[in-house]
Amino acid sequence: MVRRTMFLISEKGRELMLRDRRILRIFALVTAVFMVTILAAGCGGGKKDLLSQIKKAGVMTFATDGAYPPMEFQDPKNPGQLIGFDIDLGKAIAKKIGVKYETKVVDWDGIIPGLAAYKYNVIMSSMNITDERSKTVDFVHYFDMGQLIVVKKGNPKKITKLDDLQGKTIAVQISTTNEDVARKIKGAKVTTFQTFPDALLEVGNGRADATILDEPVARYYAKIDGDKYEITGAAFEQAPVGIAVPKNETKLFDAITKALAELKADGTYDKIFADWFGGK
Repeated sequence: MVRRTMFLISEKGRELMLRDRRILRIFALVTAVFMVTILAAGCGGGKKDLLSQIKKAGVMTFATDGAYPPMEFQDPKNPGQLIGFDIDLGKAIAKKIGVKYETKVVDWDGIIPGLAAYKYNVIMSSMNITDERSKTVDFVHYFDMGQLIVVKKGNPKKITKLDDLQGKTIAVQISTTNEDVARKIKGAKVTTFQTFPDALLEVGNGRADATILDEPVARYYAKIDGDKYEITGAAFEQAPVGIAVPKNETKLFDAITKALAELKADGTYDKIFADWFGGK
């Protein structure tokens, strides 16, 4: 009897211990969920309130591919220094927000993933706003541009419209809306390059029949390199261009939108536009 009583007590104790362990596990799980909820509420569930971080650092970093004149490109007189419409406008936006301006040159095909990883604060590099890109980033619309066909001087293949590019070789910058247009052309051979100057060089060297460029860039090169290239046909695919902001960074998005509105209201935007495009 004594042994049986001891056995019953032992079984009872084991049940109590198991019950207590279950209670502790449940308590720990509830506590963990509560802490995650509190942290998410305070931090927005990740790297949020980027605007506060920018203001604390005193500098805003703008990513660009740095090779798209007259939007953004290396200053021929000061190697290593970027100039262009996007550069001047970016500086004005940063000033309105109350921080210093800084650029980071990034390869185009990795520029959006870099923003998503918070390697820089925004992308301002003549990026067309598309539905696909808008799934990953938010855009502040600041410009509109069409696209143009650029061919070798003299237009040896007599290209005047997109249909004339059927069966032709088209050189374009990778991961751009220019590439999207080129790939829709029946029978065209599309070759891609990391930077658009390399694509343009293919046309100049005769290894490609044409390239497709955003209108301001095409007109810039037709002007400075008119002995090598020429524009053919009319502009097409008019599309909005935006400053890309990490998804759900509402405060930064609103601050840029406000700064841009103020720059348009006080005439700064029009002045920068006139500096690079000769009037608005």
